[in-house]
Amino acid sequence: MARVKTNSKRLELLNAAIEVFLEKGYERTLMVDISDRAGCSKGTLYSYFTNKQDLFCESVLAATDTQVQGTFEEIDSLTTGIAQLLQNFGRSVLRTLYAPRFQAIRRLVFSISDKELAKTVYDLSVRTNQDTASMLLSAAMGNGQLRSANSQVAASHFIGLLESELLLKFLLHALDADTLKDIDAIADRAVAVFCDSYAI
Repeated sequence: MARVKTNSKRLELLNAAIEVFLEKGYERTLMVDISDRAGCSKGTLYSYFTNKQDLFCESVLAATDTQVQGTFEEIDSLTTGIAQLLQNFGRSVLRTLYAPRFQAIRRLVFSISDKELAKTVYDLSVRTNQDTASMLLSAAMGNGQLRSANSQVAASHFIGLLESELLLKFLLHALDADTLKDIDAIADRAVAVFCDSYAI
């Protein structure tokens, strides 16, 4: 008898998977660990996901998508001034990236030794979100709020500036709570530097 697939079961499996990946890391996690956590058979797990790589990508995307989409939904209008819009966006981005759970997921992704899998996660998540930022900046360039430039490069500059005070500390486990208390000010400083270069 064929198994009936449901979206609720899929989400249940993804939630179980990300928790196990976070606890054990990608390399040490086995599919049976995830099926045990989800309370299902390996057969059920494989009926939803082809392999561990597939499950890893989908679980990471599911765990971060809601937070990331909420960030971009806050910037669906260019009616406000560009500096204020970018401040709102920048603050939201940093609050998302440096929330405790999101930090844990980023560390998990950074720990992957499988280069092909890492590239897949980059293409499906990081590049997609950078493309969205590029579209925002392109629209601002089109209506005269920013100088004309390559919007993809500008998006890279903007995101890089946002993380410039935080990323190395994060990677080296030197990021403390006092620094994160100033996250809005960090975003505002990045926006000021970006606008010095791109704003008209």
